[in-house]
Amino acid sequence: MKFKAGGGIKPPPEILMLTSNREIKEFRDYPQLITAYAEIKKASAAANASLGILDPSDAEAIIKACEEIIENPYRSELTTGTLHINGLAYNQAFNRLLAAKSGVLEEKINAGQGYEDVFNTAQNLVVYRAINLTRPGVDNLLLTLRNKAVEFRNEMHIARSHLQESLPVSWGAVFGAMYIRLKRSADELQRVQDLFLGVNLGLTPIDSFTHSAPGFNALAVNNLRKVTGLPLHSVPQDDDPVLGSSYVEALEGDDRFIRLSSVLRLIALNLARLGNDFYIYSSGPRCGISELSLPAIAPGSTIMPGKINPSMPELMLQVMHQTVGIDQLAAYSFVEEDIDIGSSNGWVFFQLLEILEIIGRGCNKFVEKCVSGIRVKHDESSAHLESAASLISLAAAVFGREIAEKVLAVASSQNLSVPQALLQIEEVTAEDAEALFNFDRFSNPQELTRFISTFKSRQGRA
Repeated sequence: MKFKAGGGIKPPPEILMLTSNREIKEFRDYPQLITAYAEIKKASAAANASLGILDPSDAEAIIKACEEIIENPYRSELTTGTLHINGLAYNQAFNRLLAAKSGVLEEKINAGQGYEDVFNTAQNLVVYRAINLTRPGVDNLLLTLRNKAVEFRNEMHIARSHLQESLPVSWGAVFGAMYIRLKRSADELQRVQDLFLGVNLGLTPIDSFTHSAPGFNALAVNNLRKVTGLPLHSVPQDDDPVLGSSYVEALEGDDRFIRLSSVLRLIALNLARLGNDFYIYSSGPRCGISELSLPAIAPGSTIMPGKINPSMPELMLQVMHQTVGIDQLAAYSFVEEDIDIGSSNGWVFFQLLEILEIIGRGCNKFVEKCVSGIRVKHDESSAHLESAASLISLAAAVFGREIAEKVLAVASSQNLSVPQALLQIEEVTAEDAEALFNFDRFSNPQELTRFISTFKSRQGRA
């Protein structure tokens, strides 16, 4: 070890970098969260004024200060001084800021509010809006996949099972299947988003209603609905022994982040599946499958000029890796929460915001740099289609297993296609072979079934 003058130990360079250069984000680094706090405090001040808890002049001063912050949420003075994210530090910091700007005491500003229900409500506002920013990217990818399904509906290729040759299918059906899978995930995201409209402002699981005046929750939520323009609603509060516990569930064991992370995981897995499929279909250019052409985003190599790497599909795999990691974090945080307080979900909240941004921007980049420019390599697809040994399944369906095995043996020994081998053993005429191996019929399973039945009857093999 090397020692500095004075006897101090000189840390290795990597430690110096982490401790001196790596920035840890604070409250001030999240303007969307600052906006949410200002909206909540504004709605709460108006509610407390209506209940006679705040003087109208104090309420007006608080509301004015909140409106100024909403107009410009970038606040360098909002520092928390702690890395323990549980909402307490944020609430205290924001109350101090409002007190300085309005001249109203902090305890008056915070009347009727607990730090956890404020943080919980702020999280809901931020997440709901973040999902609104994510959806356009996902929808953009969905639209592009749908357009590709239409564009390639008449382009046929040989499907693969276990990466082995299977039967013909249209590229339109392949992209259509991609669309359907991702659409289900996107629809589930919409359903999960609605969970974040429930607001428990003024309700806490431990203090119950002792710190809030009767009617505060209803007034505050109604005000917040007007301030934000969002269809917010209070969590159920009634005498039902089960439903009346909803305000407790909103903080104790709340699973909204778990449900959100699981949906984001599903979306990310779909993105990775798309990327992996494109990765394989574009492999080559001469020694792989090479049936799809991807835009050349990162052409070239240090040792292989002209080499085209599937950079965007690889990016989707990276999006999946990060999302799955955060989903695991959310799962462990949910299980390890305190009995009555979700003390660990704050960290999950910030991580999910990052994942929402990554998925939304990633989808847009995927469309821009890859999916919109995908082209079918017709010659390669046709060559693989016509030479596929798996076409023996069609011969077996028409002529039976015994003849199919004979055809396959001839095809293998003489390096012939299945149609060529069928002609070789003189089971069909050239005209019938051409009709039988019209691959366009595979785009319509019902038509194919009818054709095979008619063909067998004509051949006397029904």
